[in-house]
Amino acid sequence: MKQYLKNGVKLAAAALVCALPFLATESQAVPAFARQTGMVCTTCHIGQDNVPNFTRTARIFQMRGYFTPTIRERIRGDGQTIEGEPQYGGDYLSLNMMDFFSARFVSELAQQSKVNGVKSDVTSTPAARMSMFFTGPITDWLGLWTEIGYLGNNSINSVSVGNTGPTNLNYFAFDEFRLATSRTIGENSFIGMSIGNEPGDVVSEFLFPLGIPRFFSLGQGGVGKEATMSTVSFHAFLDDQWWIQFAPNTGVTNNSWSNGWQQYYAFGWNALRQTENDLWLAIEYSHGNDNASILTPVKNSFICPTTCPAGVVDTSLSFSNTLGGRSVAGAPLEIVNKFNTYSWRIEHTAADRGPHSWVALIEGNGTKQNYLSGASAKRDLVGLYLRYYYLRTYGFYASWYHDFKYEYTSPTGVKTDFGTTNGSNVTALWSPAMNFSVHLSYNFPQQNAIYYPSGSTGTPPTSVKSSSWNLGFEYNF
Repeated sequence: MKQYLKNGVKLAAAALVCALPFLATESQAVPAFARQTGMVCTTCHIGQDNVPNFTRTARIFQMRGYFTPTIRERIRGDGQTIEGEPQYGGDYLSLNMMDFFSARFVSELAQQSKVNGVKSDVTSTPAARMSMFFTGPITDWLGLWTEIGYLGNNSINSVSVGNTGPTNLNYFAFDEFRLATSRTIGENSFIGMSIGNEPGDVVSEFLFPLGIPRFFSLGQGGVGKEATMSTVSFHAFLDDQWWIQFAPNTGVTNNSWSNGWQQYYAFGWNALRQTENDLWLAIEYSHGNDNASILTPVKNSFICPTTCPAGVVDTSLSFSNTLGGRSVAGAPLEIVNKFNTYSWRIEHTAADRGPHSWVALIEGNGTKQNYLSGASAKRDLVGLYLRYYYLRTYGFYASWYHDFKYEYTSPTGVKTDFGTTNGSNVTALWSPAMNFSVHLSYNFPQQNAIYYPSGSTGTPPTSVKSSSWNLGFEYNF
């Protein structure tokens, strides 16, 4: 009977995918920034699922702090008039709730994973995630981005002996916050500053796409993998093409400046400078003494300060972050003393070149970490990414990366090479409206890294090869 149910779920999912194109109706997107600027969503985004990719218009809008282009006059109040233009004043609220609030709802209709050849049950999370945004200008020179998420995919389970299982409770998570400002200098340049709880690469959106490991942060949001940090960014966009940025950060696991910090630098050149045909070349670098190890996940448990006592399992009452996405089974616990991280990218975006829109990117990332024990670790990789849409309706995105160096050197100088590996995924997309998208994703099998140096005794860590797929949709409003 169980097998029949599984087959039934798969057949129903396949039937839904086939039927969806015939259920489409004409619609219009109304997320917050579209309402504020009067522009359609496709002006700024090449798709929205799982995370949007950005046109030149959107990237500069982000860099400037979310208060330009000009906001529609109907949400403005009369303040002081300068050169015939009404300004925001200080004696009233400039925020209009309906124009500044938006939300993103994600539903996973069917999903399954396979570990070492053993398939999990096919499950469904109709209310998987919901992100609520309150974003936009506070004044003519100050803008805000803030996000709170409901994580239906992180359900809270009871750990009571004899009564384990779902409690029908889920997490709400404060996710991302950034307060930003900028000032025009000359005809085609501006300087800016922001403060928030996101890594420095968020300001320029160089952190995307997902699927290619990066080493600047543990990441924010999505499935509850939030990191507490504080970041201040100082940046400039000069002559309409040169991006320069410096962003000090408290560290990826805390918001204290007293126990160490890290510094993020970015330099970019926007070659073509056209929304419909844009090219960025960028280099990023970060160094400091407060970071997480690339070898082992950082686990945060809500019920077990240390190791859980016998009979208590915190699997669904904890989450683990990995820096770079490929932890090492059996690796020693190391504390970072100093680190250096780099990234380079070549990114081309084409928006509405006839019926075609795409984002194509090649990126190289690497890091070296020195630990308090005297040990060290290195990892270098290169990745490719492509997101393509036909008529902004039918599309896909895919990523691939290759580790060409991943090694650990013990305090005694013994090197362990974790070998090269590839990681890849592909997602089919259907967007009948600018604010609605259906996805069918597959993560190809990937082998984990194992630490078991020669001369070790005992049972080696388990080698794990895993893959997964999911079918779902998301709606933005």
